[in-house]
Amino acid sequence: MFSFIPQILKYRYLTAATLVIGIVEGVLIARFVLRLFAARPDNPVVQAVYGVTQPLIAPLHALDAGQPQYGASLEFATLALLIALPLITALMWKLTQKNL
Repeated sequence: MFSFIPQILKYRYLTAATLVIGIVEGVLIARFVLRLFAARPDNPVVQAVYGVTQPLIAPLHALDAGQPQYGASLEFATLALLIALPLITALMWKLTQKNL
């Protein structure tokens, strides 16, 4: 009788996960642009963006081993996450659509 409920819940969870990943992508793009244009690290907004995104890019910190700590730099760890997160989202949608 209520066999459609699990599909609706799957869709809602998937939509919520996509929204969260989209927000994370937005903050990562902000970090990428701030580092690219050498934003002042003593600015409270810049500190907040760096503080929120630091745990996300920490596992990939080895990609940025040769980069300067301050000044303009191209963060490869952030760039890798900016590429990987949409792929993970697409994979989640594809796997879920197969099971619906």
